[in-house]
Amino acid sequence: MEFSDKTISQNLNTEIFGRKIFFFKSIKSTMDYAKKLAEKDEPEGTVVIADYQSHGRGRFGRIWKAEPEKNILMSVILRPTIPIEKFGILSILTSVSVAEAIEKNTDVKVTTKWPNDLLINGKKFCGILLEASITVESGDFVIIGIGINVNQENFPKEIQDYATSLYLETGKIFDRTILVQDILRSLEKNYIRLSNSQDFKSVIDSWKKRCDMFGKKIMVIHGGKTIIGKAIDVDEKGFLLLEDENSKLLSLSAGDVTIAK
Repeated sequence: MEFSDKTISQNLNTEIFGRKIFFFKSIKSTMDYAKKLAEKDEPEGTVVIADYQSHGRGRFGRIWKAEPEKNILMSVILRPTIPIEKFGILSILTSVSVAEAIEKNTDVKVTTKWPNDLLINGKKFCGILLEASITVESGDFVIIGIGINVNQENFPKEIQDYATSLYLETGKIFDRTILVQDILRSLEKNYIRLSNSQDFKSVIDSWKKRCDMFGKKIMVIHGGKTIIGKAIDVDEKGFLLLEDENSKLLSLSAGDVTIAK
């Protein structure tokens, strides 16, 4: 099936997400473009999606590398009604939503790794990036970036050991249109439920059911420092609770996690 805004919109049947789609064969960054649209008051649920990004961003300013016409590279505009201090939970909600959609279309089990990675068999195939803007001019909005390795067969040597794709894990080529549609449907369902209920615990619980890092020794790079300890829990703000080597309980809002072998 052709991969375009028209095919994604066809029979999507959502109320908010994907009602307006900006599609590009090539773009510098879907995140940057979505932010510009949000500043111009484009509605919640607007999607920016591309076949290729030349300057796609990961966390901490890293480059997200992906081959053209093989993956899902998209950003979604949100205008949350939840408290500002809990915006971070939207990354966790997105992780759950993507995992649900991927499992619906494959026979693989998706696991989560704090703060925003999705894994198959211990290797990362999806990253999620959240950028919030709190301004008087354009109102509060959040841009959620979703990068999924779908049909990619090869990765740069520096990430081959921990990166994978749906194709590499299953041997199957996937229709990206169907995957995007199911991701948007799942995201809308979970987002509306959270907005109406303000039930942050259930979102965290759904994420934790997929996470297998608790109780394990981990290394976290946070604020330029390396912290070694045991992963204990994730709280209702989405912060990681870690017991360090001195048995002190720390609460971390962000960081890079490596799980000890």
